[in-house]
Amino acid sequence: MPGLRNKILAITRSERDAKEFLQLVRKQGGRAIALPAIEIVPQGPEVAEEFLDTLRKKKHYYCAFMSQQAVNILFDLARDKIASVLKSTTVIAIGPKTKQSLEEHGIKVGLVLEKFSSFGLIDLLSGMEPAGKKIIIPRSGAANDFVTEALMRLGMDVDEILLYTVRTRAVEPIWKEFCDLVLQKRVDAVIFTSASNVNSFFEIMYKMSKDGLQLDNLTKVVSIGPLTSKALRDRGIRCFEAEEHTVRGALEIAKQIL
Repeated sequence: MPGLRNKILAITRSERDAKEFLQLVRKQGGRAIALPAIEIVPQGPEVAEEFLDTLRKKKHYYCAFMSQQAVNILFDLARDKIASVLKSTTVIAIGPKTKQSLEEHGIKVGLVLEKFSSFGLIDLLSGMEPAGKKIIIPRSGAANDFVTEALMRLGMDVDEILLYTVRTRAVEPIWKEFCDLVLQKRVDAVIFTSASNVNSFFEIMYKMSKDGLQLDNLTKVVSIGPLTSKALRDRGIRCFEAEEHTVRGALEIAKQIL
Protein backbone atom coordinates (compact mmCIF):
# COMPACT_ATOMS: atom_id res chain seq x y z
CA MET A 1 0.00 0.00 0.00
CA PRO A 2 1.44 3.42 -0.93
CA GLY A 3 2.59 5.76 1.79
CA LEU A 4 1.38 9.28 2.43
CA ARG A 5 4.33 11.27 1.12
CA ASN A 6 3.32 14.91 0.50
CA LYS A 7 -0.29 14.18 1.48
CA ILE A 8 -2.16 16.40 3.96
CA LEU A 9 -4.68 14.68 6.24
CA ALA A 10 -6.78 16.28 8.97
CA ILE A 11 -8.57 14.65 11.89
CA THR A 12 -11.26 16.07 14.19
CA ARG A 13 -9.35 15.66 17.43
CA SER A 14 -7.15 17.81 19.59
CA GLU A 15 -3.40 17.40 19.20
CA ARG A 16 -3.26 15.55 22.53
CA ASP A 17 -5.99 13.08 21.53
CA ALA A 18 -4.62 12.66 18.00
CA LYS A 19 -1.09 11.59 18.97
CA GLU A 20 -1.37 8.15 17.36
CA PHE A 21 -2.74 9.60 14.12
CA LEU A 22 -0.11 12.34 13.96
CA GLN A 23 2.69 9.83 14.43
CA LEU A 24 1.34 7.39 11.83
CA VAL A 25 0.91 10.04 9.15
CA ARG A 26 4.29 11.65 9.77
CA LYS A 27 6.01 8.26 9.73
CA GLN A 28 4.67 7.71 6.22
CA GLY A 29 5.82 11.08 4.94
CA GLY A 30 2.56 13.02 5.20
CA ARG A 31 1.42 16.05 7.11
CA ALA A 32 -1.23 15.62 9.79
CA ILE A 33 -3.49 18.40 11.08
CA ALA A 34 -5.32 18.02 14.38
CA LEU A 35 -8.55 20.01 14.46
CA PRO A 36 -9.87 20.47 18.02
CA ALA A 37 -13.62 20.67 17.41
CA ILE A 38 -15.23 19.70 20.73
CA GLU A 39 -14.45 19.90 24.39
CA ILE A 40 -15.59 17.55 27.12
CA VAL A 41 -17.62 19.06 29.97
CA PRO A 42 -17.82 16.63 32.93
CA GLN A 43 -20.83 16.60 35.22
CA GLY A 44 -20.31 17.08 38.96
CA PRO A 45 -19.43 14.41 41.55
CA GLU A 46 -23.13 13.67 42.09
CA VAL A 47 -23.32 11.84 38.74
CA ALA A 48 -20.66 9.37 39.90
CA GLU A 49 -22.68 8.77 43.06
CA GLU A 50 -25.74 8.17 40.87
CA PHE A 51 -23.78 5.58 38.89
CA LEU A 52 -22.58 3.83 42.06
CA ASP A 53 -26.01 3.85 43.73
CA THR A 54 -27.77 2.58 40.61
CA LEU A 55 -25.29 -0.25 40.13
CA ARG A 56 -25.47 -1.26 43.79
CA LYS A 57 -29.27 -1.26 43.89
CA LYS A 58 -30.04 -2.89 40.56
CA LYS A 59 -27.01 -5.24 40.38
CA HIS A 60 -26.60 -4.98 36.62
CA TYR A 61 -25.41 -8.01 34.67
CA TYR A 62 -23.31 -5.79 32.39
CA CYS A 63 -21.60 -2.39 32.52
CA ALA A 64 -20.59 -1.11 29.07
CA PHE A 65 -17.96 1.59 28.58
CA MET A 66 -18.33 3.19 25.14
CA SER A 67 -15.26 5.46 25.25
CA GLN A 68 -12.03 6.19 27.07
CA GLN A 69 -13.54 9.52 28.12
CA ALA A 70 -16.26 7.75 30.10
CA VAL A 71 -13.65 5.67 31.92
CA ASN A 72 -11.40 8.61 32.74
CA ILE A 73 -14.20 10.91 33.87
CA LEU A 74 -15.81 8.29 36.08
CA PHE A 75 -12.52 7.58 37.83
CA ASP A 76 -11.72 11.28 38.14
CA LEU A 77 -15.04 11.79 39.92
CA ALA A 78 -15.00 8.76 42.22
CA ARG A 79 -11.61 7.10 41.90
CA ASP A 80 -11.52 5.09 45.14
CA LYS A 81 -15.07 3.74 44.93
CA ILE A 82 -15.41 2.42 41.39
CA ALA A 83 -13.29 -0.75 41.32
CA SER A 84 -15.06 -2.56 44.15
CA VAL A 85 -18.51 -1.86 42.71
CA LEU A 86 -17.56 -3.02 39.21
CA LYS A 87 -16.49 -6.42 40.55
CA SER A 88 -20.17 -7.33 40.74
CA THR A 89 -20.78 -6.97 36.98
CA THR A 90 -19.32 -8.05 33.64
CA VAL A 91 -17.46 -5.06 32.23
CA ILE A 92 -17.64 -4.48 28.47
CA ALA A 93 -15.17 -2.24 26.61
CA ILE A 94 -15.99 -0.82 23.19
CA GLY A 95 -12.44 -1.43 21.97
CA PRO A 96 -8.80 -2.02 22.91
CA LYS A 97 -8.05 1.57 23.95
CA THR A 98 -11.02 1.63 26.33
CA LYS A 99 -9.99 -1.81 27.64
CA GLN A 100 -6.50 -0.48 28.27
CA SER A 101 -7.86 2.52 30.19
CA LEU A 102 -10.01 0.26 32.37
CA GLU A 103 -7.14 -2.11 33.10
CA GLU A 104 -4.89 0.81 34.03
CA HIS A 105 -7.45 1.58 36.72
CA GLY A 106 -7.38 -2.02 37.94
CA ILE A 107 -10.66 -3.10 36.31
CA LYS A 108 -11.04 -6.60 34.89
CA VAL A 109 -12.62 -6.39 31.43
CA GLY A 110 -14.88 -9.33 30.64
CA LEU A 111 -15.74 -8.57 27.02
CA VAL A 112 -14.33 -6.43 24.19
CA LEU A 113 -16.48 -5.72 21.15
CA GLU A 114 -15.43 -7.18 17.81
CA LYS A 115 -16.91 -4.14 16.06
CA PHE A 116 -15.74 -1.03 17.91
CA SER A 117 -19.05 0.84 17.78
CA SER A 118 -22.57 0.95 19.22
CA PHE A 119 -23.56 -1.59 16.55
CA GLY A 120 -20.91 -3.92 17.93
CA LEU A 121 -22.47 -3.81 21.39
CA ILE A 122 -25.87 -4.72 19.98
CA ASP A 123 -24.40 -7.53 17.86
CA LEU A 124 -22.54 -8.94 20.87
CA LEU A 125 -25.44 -8.90 23.30
CA SER A 126 -28.06 -10.09 20.83
CA GLY A 127 -26.24 -13.45 20.74
CA MET A 128 -26.03 -13.79 24.54
CA GLU A 129 -29.65 -14.35 25.63
CA PRO A 130 -30.14 -10.68 26.55
CA ALA A 131 -33.84 -10.71 27.49
CA GLY A 132 -34.36 -9.75 31.12
CA LYS A 133 -30.73 -8.83 31.77
CA LYS A 134 -29.77 -5.42 33.18
CA ILE A 135 -27.08 -3.20 31.69
CA ILE A 136 -25.72 0.16 32.80
CA ILE A 137 -23.91 2.47 30.37
CA PRO A 138 -21.94 5.51 31.65
CA ARG A 139 -21.60 7.81 28.65
CA SER A 140 -21.90 11.20 26.99
CA GLY A 141 -25.02 13.34 27.19
CA ALA A 142 -24.51 14.07 23.49
CA ALA A 143 -25.12 10.44 22.55
CA ASN A 144 -28.37 9.62 20.79
CA ASP A 145 -30.92 7.02 21.89
CA PHE A 146 -29.88 4.40 19.33
CA VAL A 147 -28.17 2.00 21.74
CA THR A 148 -30.77 2.27 24.50
CA GLU A 149 -33.67 1.68 22.14
CA ALA A 150 -31.96 -1.24 20.38
CA LEU A 151 -31.08 -2.95 23.67
CA MET A 152 -34.58 -2.45 25.02
CA ARG A 153 -35.95 -4.12 21.89
CA LEU A 154 -33.80 -7.11 22.84
CA GLY A 155 -35.67 -7.19 26.16
CA MET A 156 -32.90 -5.66 28.28
CA ASP A 157 -33.32 -3.31 31.23
CA VAL A 158 -31.09 -0.34 30.34
CA ASP A 159 -29.78 2.44 32.58
CA GLU A 160 -27.75 5.27 31.07
CA ILE A 161 -25.72 7.55 33.32
CA LEU A 162 -24.72 10.75 31.53
CA LEU A 163 -21.24 11.56 32.82
CA TYR A 164 -20.42 14.47 30.54
CA THR A 165 -21.61 16.64 27.70
CA VAL A 166 -19.71 18.04 24.75
CA ARG A 167 -19.68 21.52 23.27
CA THR A 168 -18.00 23.21 20.34
CA ARG A 169 -14.59 24.60 21.19
CA ALA A 170 -13.48 28.16 20.61
CA VAL A 171 -11.84 28.60 17.21
CA GLU A 172 -8.08 28.09 17.44
CA PRO A 173 -5.48 29.41 14.93
CA ILE A 174 -5.03 26.01 13.21
CA TRP A 175 -8.59 26.31 11.88
CA LYS A 176 -7.70 29.36 9.78
CA GLU A 177 -4.81 27.51 8.14
CA PHE A 178 -6.96 24.42 7.59
CA CYS A 179 -9.80 26.46 6.09
CA ASP A 180 -7.43 28.13 3.62
CA LEU A 181 -5.92 24.76 2.64
CA VAL A 182 -9.23 22.97 2.18
CA LEU A 183 -10.70 25.78 0.06
CA GLN A 184 -7.59 25.54 -2.12
CA LYS A 185 -8.21 21.74 -2.40
CA ARG A 186 -4.85 21.04 -0.82
CA VAL A 187 -6.20 18.82 2.00
CA ASP A 188 -6.27 15.23 0.74
CA ALA A 189 -8.64 13.81 3.39
CA VAL A 190 -10.52 14.78 6.54
CA ILE A 191 -11.22 12.06 9.11
CA PHE A 192 -14.24 12.47 11.38
CA THR A 193 -14.15 10.61 14.69
CA SER A 194 -17.70 11.08 16.06
CA ALA A 195 -21.08 12.54 15.24
CA SER A 196 -20.42 15.33 17.75
CA ASN A 197 -17.24 16.21 15.89
CA VAL A 198 -19.18 16.37 12.63
CA ASN A 199 -21.60 18.92 14.06
CA SER A 200 -18.91 21.05 15.69
CA PHE A 201 -16.67 20.90 12.60
CA PHE A 202 -19.36 22.47 10.43
CA GLU A 203 -20.29 25.00 13.11
CA ILE A 204 -16.67 26.17 13.20
CA MET A 205 -16.24 26.09 9.43
CA TYR A 206 -19.35 28.22 8.99
CA LYS A 207 -17.74 30.84 11.21
CA MET A 208 -14.61 30.68 9.05
CA SER A 209 -16.30 30.65 5.63
CA LYS A 210 -19.80 32.15 5.42
CA ASP A 211 -20.25 30.97 1.82
CA GLY A 212 -21.11 27.42 2.91
CA LEU A 213 -19.00 24.35 2.44
CA GLN A 214 -19.67 21.25 0.33
CA LEU A 215 -16.76 19.42 1.88
CA ASP A 216 -16.84 16.32 -0.31
CA ASN A 217 -16.27 18.51 -3.39
CA LEU A 218 -13.05 19.82 -1.84
CA THR A 219 -11.49 16.72 -0.26
CA LYS A 220 -12.04 13.06 0.57
CA VAL A 221 -14.17 12.56 3.68
CA VAL A 222 -13.59 9.56 5.96
CA SER A 223 -15.81 8.42 8.82
CA ILE A 224 -14.65 6.31 11.75
CA GLY A 225 -17.98 4.46 12.08
CA PRO A 226 -21.67 4.17 11.20
CA LEU A 227 -23.12 6.86 13.47
CA THR A 228 -20.48 9.32 12.30
CA SER A 229 -21.32 8.39 8.70
CA LYS A 230 -25.00 9.05 9.36
CA ALA A 231 -24.20 12.52 10.76
CA LEU A 232 -22.27 13.28 7.55
CA ARG A 233 -24.97 11.90 5.25
CA ASP A 234 -27.59 13.96 7.11
CA ARG A 235 -25.61 16.99 5.92
CA GLY A 236 -25.46 15.69 2.35
CA ILE A 237 -21.78 14.76 2.62
CA ARG A 238 -20.51 11.63 0.86
CA CYS A 239 -18.00 9.71 2.93
CA PHE A 240 -15.89 6.56 3.10
CA GLU A 241 -16.40 4.51 6.28
CA ALA A 242 -13.62 2.65 8.07
CA GLU A 243 -14.06 -1.12 8.21
CA GLU A 244 -12.37 -1.19 11.62
CA HIS A 245 -13.86 1.63 13.69
CA THR A 246 -10.57 3.02 14.98
CA VAL A 247 -8.16 5.77 14.00
CA ARG A 248 -5.93 3.15 12.36
CA GLY A 249 -8.91 1.78 10.46
CA ALA A 250 -9.88 5.26 9.25
CA LEU A 251 -6.31 5.92 8.16
CA GLU A 252 -6.23 2.65 6.21
CA ILE A 253 -9.35 3.67 4.27
CA ALA A 254 -7.83 7.10 3.62
CA LYS A 255 -4.69 5.48 2.19
CA GLN A 256 -6.77 3.28 -0.08
CA ILE A 257 -8.73 6.17 -1.61
CA LEU A 258 -5.88 8.66 -2.04
